Amino acid sequence: MMLRSFRLKIGLLSVILSGLLLGGFAWFAVAALRRVGLDRMDRELRALADAQVRKEQPAGHWQRFEDSLRALYGESPSRQFLVKVTTAEGRLLHASEHWPDSLPDQVLPFPLEQAPRTMREESPPEMEPGEHPPRPFDAPRPRPAPPRALPLRGPVYATIAAAGSEWRGMTIANDKITLSMAMDLSGLRAEIRRFERILLIAVPLGLLLIVTGGWLIGHMALRPVNLIAGTAGSITADRLDSRIPAQEADDEFQRLISLINGMLERLERSFRQATRFSADAAHELKTPLAILQAQAERALQRAADHSIEQKEYAEQLDEIQRLKAILGKLLLLSQADAGQLPLSSDSVNLADTVRAAADDVRILAPDRTLTVLCPHSVRVVGDAELLNQVIENLVSNAVKFGETSGAIGMTLSEASGKAVFTIRNTGIPIPAADRDRVFERFYRADKSRSREIEGTGLGLSLAREITRAHGGDLVLEESNDNGTTFRLTLPCTPSPRGSDKPFNSNP
Repeated sequence: MMLRSFRLKIGLLSVILSGLLLGGFAWFAVAALRRVGLDRMDRELRALADAQVRKEQPAGHWQRFEDSLRALYGESPSRQFLVKVTTAEGRLLHASEHWPDSLPDQVLPFPLEQAPRTMREESPPEMEPGEHPPRPFDAPRPRPAPPRALPLRGPVYATIAAAGSEWRGMTIANDKITLSMAMDLSGLRAEIRRFERILLIAVPLGLLLIVTGGWLIGHMALRPVNLIAGTAGSITADRLDSRIPAQEADDEFQRLISLINGMLERLERSFRQATRFSADAAHELKTPLAILQAQAERALQRAADHSIEQKEYAEQLDEIQRLKAILGKLLLLSQADAGQLPLSSDSVNLADTVRAAADDVRILAPDRTLTVLCPHSVRVVGDAELLNQVIENLVSNAVKFGETSGAIGMTLSEASGKAVFTIRNTGIPIPAADRDRVFERFYRADKSRSREIEGTGLGLSLAREITRAHGGDLVLEESNDNGTTFRLTLPCTPSPRGSDKPFNSNP
C-alpha cells in the first residue's frame, strides 16, 4: 500500500532512521559500559595483586590477605573475591574457602606461557640543571635496603562463566608463586541490567518525541503548500485577480510561488480577453443580424404565397432568430463571467413564474401529464426577467428531451430560508459519462438529435450562471430510467401570513 500522506512519510522515515541510530547507540552504550566495567575491575585486581607479588611473602600471608579483602569490601556477594596461590612447581599454597561449587577449581590459574616478564627497577633521581651532588655531611642516614623486587609474568585476564554466574579473573606470577584472583561480575551485570531498563524506557520515548517532531516539521514544511492550495482553491472566474502572498515564504518556495502567480496572471489576462471578445462579438453582430432580419421579413412579405421563395425566406428568418437568441445568451454569459451581470433587486413571487411556466407546458406539450405542486407565494429577491428566463429554460429542456407521451412534474417549496424548485421529466436518462458536462456551453448529450431538437446548448449553462449570480445554485439531482430531475435553489424572503397554501395542478 502506497502512503499518500507526506507528513506520515516524514514521521515514518524519522522513526526508521532514528530507531536505527538509537538502537546502534544503545548497543554501543551497553557494550561500552561492560567494557569500562571490566577495565575498572582489571585495574582493581591488578592494584590489589601487584603489591603481593612484587616481593616474597611469609607463610600465612595469603589467608590474612583474603581476610583483609573481606574486611575492606564487605561480605556482599557482588563484591566477593576468590584467591588462589600456587608455587612455581604447581603446588597449592592457598585457595579461598568460599569457592563456589559451580566454578571448577581448574579454571585458575590462567596459563602464563605467553605472558611477558616485567621488572620494576629503582633508578636514582635525575638532577636538575645547576644542581650539585649532595655533600657527605648532607647525605641522609643510611636506611636498610628495600626487599629485592622480583621479576613478574603477566597479568593475564579472562572472564569465567559457569552455571549462570560470571567472574573476572586475573593471573600474575613471579619466580616463586602464581597468584590468581577473581571478582564476581554480578554487580556489573546488575548495573548493566539497570542501564538496559533505562534504555528500554528512554528509546521508545525518544522515538515518540522524534515522531511528534517529524510530524510538526512536516506540518511546518507543508504550511506554504497549504497556503498555495488554499489560494488556488479560492480562485474562480470572478476572482482571477487573487495571488499567493510571497513575502513570508521561505526561499525554497519563492520560485514556485512566483511561477504560480505568473501563471495566474496569464490566465486572468487570457480570460479577460476571451470575455471581452464574446461581449464585443455579440454587440458587433447585433446590427448585421437586425439588418438581415429586416431584409428577410421584407422579402418574405413580397414573395408569392406558398411559393418556394416564401418557404426559403421563412427558413432564413428562423435561422436569424436562432442566431439572435444565441448572441443574447452569449452576451449574458460573458457578463456573468466578468461578474457584471446586470441584476435588479425586485421582490419576485417565484410561484407565479412557475405557474406561468406550467401554462406554457400545457400549450407546448398538451399530450404530457403535468403535475404542479407549489404554494401561492414564495418570494425571492432578484431580477424578475432573468429568473423567468431560468424557469423557462428548465421547462423548455424538460419538454424537448422528455417522452412525447410522458410526464412532467414541477414542485416549488420553501425550506430553511431557501426556495427549492424541482422539475422532473420522464424520458431517456442522461448517460453517466455526460452528467458532469450537462452545464457546459454548447454541449448536448444526445448528439444524434442535436439538430432535430431545437436548442443551442446554452440554456442550462446560462440558467446556472443566472442562479449563481442570485446567490443560489442549479444542479442535476438524478437521471435514471424513472426520469431526470433538476433542482434549483434560491435565497428567499419570508412569505406573508396565509400565503403558503399549496397550489396543486393535476390535469
